[in-house]
Amino acid sequence: MEHLLEIKDLQVNFKTYGGEVKAVRGVSFHVDKGETVAVVGESGCGKSVTAQAIMGLIPSPPGRIAGGQVYYEGVELTALPKKEMLAKRGTEIAMIFQDPMTALNPTMRVGAQIVEGFVRTQKVSKEEARKRAIELLQMVGIPDAEKRVDQYPHEFSGGMRQRVVIAIALACNPKLVIADEPTTALDVTIQAQILDLLKKLQAENQLAVIMITHDLGVVAEVAHRAVVMYAGIVVETGTVEDIFAAPKHPYTWGLMRSLPRIDGQTKERLVPIDGTPPDLFQPPTGCPFAARCDYAMEICQQQMPPENDFGSNHKAACWLHDPRAPKIDALIAAGRQDA
Repeated sequence: MEHLLEIKDLQVNFKTYGGEVKAVRGVSFHVDKGETVAVVGESGCGKSVTAQAIMGLIPSPPGRIAGGQVYYEGVELTALPKKEMLAKRGTEIAMIFQDPMTALNPTMRVGAQIVEGFVRTQKVSKEEARKRAIELLQMVGIPDAEKRVDQYPHEFSGGMRQRVVIAIALACNPKLVIADEPTTALDVTIQAQILDLLKKLQAENQLAVIMITHDLGVVAEVAHRAVVMYAGIVVETGTVEDIFAAPKHPYTWGLMRSLPRIDGQTKERLVPIDGTPPDLFQPPTGCPFAARCDYAMEICQQQMPPENDFGSNHKAACWLHDPRAPKIDALIAAGRQDA
């Protein structure tokens, strides 16, 4: 079956005064029609750069796609001329940006911003464009849309501005929406409303969604599958059930140990992941998580681990799952932390 979106060995570098940063180092995953794939990891792991590469938004210079391909419905986006990529951006693939205040133009009325892409691709009158803007505001749950369509971004609350950004993304009926941490700047009540809205719109429009986040609560709430990234690579992929119930990579274990429980069953202290991510000017030759891993072996420092397949598309790149590696119980007995 052909995937709606397929990323193969994507590599993105940025030239800086200090050298070349290898921000994305061989990322591969896919998205199917109507599903939500969460890309999760700490800041700087390459999540947003991967999204920008999909959208053709890597600034050049200083950035460049150093290798790999991005396929959308079988078409290689990374090989498209700028004009053809522009035709797909917004119409078939849209993006919800992280900060609605900076994503919106403060000098333009929100209605004009919502239909800007729609007017560019469709030959419609001003009356039709305004009607479409009102429909989209109503779709994303903004009351009194006939009045609000003529207001400016500063007249909206943070949650309402985020709804406007979602309306802009949906204006041309895209098949794929990339949501780059769309709830980061919002309080928890508004976060829940935005996530419910995205789920509702996805079900109604059969959207495929890439949800970029560092919040595992968001992953559990909205995603079907998860892609865990660290230092520019994918360390684990699988269904949300697999990732939460049976994670296979020490980095994913660390993320899980840092989550508070809300069921009251345990009162254990949260365990942070010690250390810092590696220098991506000179990435390590082995597993990038080895320096922070409680279970690291000599081979982890020397060679990148292969991807292990646990069935049902659950995969993790870790030497611990090699048949020659010591069992976790033996490592724990030797004084290492409990997974």
